[in-house]
Amino acid sequence: MRQTRFNLPVLAALTAAGFLLAAGILMARYEDNLYSDQQIRSASELAHILAASVAAAVAFEDAQAAQEYVDALTVNPELEAAGVYDGEGKRVAQFMRPGAALPARPQDARGYVNGHIDVAVPVTQNGAVLGMVFLRLVAEPVQRRVVRYAGLVLLAAMGALVIVVLSVGQGALTRRAEQLYAVNQQLKMEMAERARTEEALRQAHKMEAVGQLSGGIAHDFNNLIMIVKGNLKLLRKRLDSAAEQGLHYVAAAEEALDRAAHLTQRILAFSRRQPLSPSAIRLSALIEGLEPLLRHSVGEAVEIETSLKSQWWVRCDVNQMENVLINLAINARDAMQGGGHLDIATRDLTLKQAPPDVTDFSPGDYVALTLSDNGSGMSEEVRQRALDPFFTTKPPGKGTGLGLSMTFGFVRQSGGYLTMESAPGKGTKITLFMPRAEES
Repeated sequence: MRQTRFNLPVLAALTAAGFLLAAGILMARYEDNLYSDQQIRSASELAHILAASVAAAVAFEDAQAAQEYVDALTVNPELEAAGVYDGEGKRVAQFMRPGAALPARPQDARGYVNGHIDVAVPVTQNGAVLGMVFLRLVAEPVQRRVVRYAGLVLLAAMGALVIVVLSVGQGALTRRAEQLYAVNQQLKMEMAERARTEEALRQAHKMEAVGQLSGGIAHDFNNLIMIVKGNLKLLRKRLDSAAEQGLHYVAAAEEALDRAAHLTQRILAFSRRQPLSPSAIRLSALIEGLEPLLRHSVGEAVEIETSLKSQWWVRCDVNQMENVLINLAINARDAMQGGGHLDIATRDLTLKQAPPDVTDFSPGDYVALTLSDNGSGMSEEVRQRALDPFFTTKPPGKGTGLGLSMTFGFVRQSGGYLTMESAPGKGTKITLFMPRAEES
């Protein structure tokens, strides 16, 4: 395994070296073609200059003037031969180096011919063709081309060698860097997980402390309410039926005590100290039966859509679950001022990992009940405090701040979990995970 890992960078380096050598050869070929095109263009430009210069001499058959123009080109060491021809193909002026030759009748040629560059352009005046100019120049010598190719290939080979040498050393550094990166990522993950666990533990301790405090207060307060209600019942029996005004006051006091008793039940539900009467039910069937009441509670401005796919049974207090559903639906309605859309869904899940923000999780089968609205949503700060008892964003007199805390307490007392997802302008999604029970 270690030998394989060592050969990988070497193989990559050899591959890169091969590509580099091929690139050097292709570059040399490209430079060769570019140089050849440049030579042809230069020869063509020189031929056009000569044709324009000798146009008048050819027109007036002034061979001496034409020869002077041709002789002026002899300073170019690459020029082998030059010729000026009249309209009948007769040579008017010429120049030939030793061993060179001129064609009897030049053709309109432009390119490499037998290691030479031949260019022939017409001599024109006022659009009329008067003759022809022919130039033959030396192409790039073979030795020069070989030297140029060898230089490029040598540079490519040196670059390939440098790549091979560096890659061998880079392989060890790369492996070490990968190991350090893996260790660093693992540490980051462990730190993030530890931070989440500590935050969840602090939240659980806070909720537990608040639950114990509020539960104790609610229990004692409920006992006082029962004493007052008992005395009011005795007072009602003692009052004469004619004392209508007194009975009216008694009824008002009893109504206030009923509201206070209901409030203590919510607090006890949050603190998980309220006695429940659980039974096996299917949440899909419960929601189907409760749907007319839910629609009446949220009003016509809110559209309710259900997706009830769960078939598993759960054990919970049916009355408390109905109160939870109605309370969550009303909260969603309040968050959708002017109307909106409320989705209620159930599904069966087998969870192996804890949902977000859930502690003390037990893997297993759960029925997920989800309520999603498209209301105003909550900021992260509000979402973190939404389950705290007596915390509410509603105006005074519009809410007690116990709805969500009561829901949380009931779900936890029933062995389930609650998660909440929300963002400003993106609505809120609340999911209850209730453990699966045997069918009844």
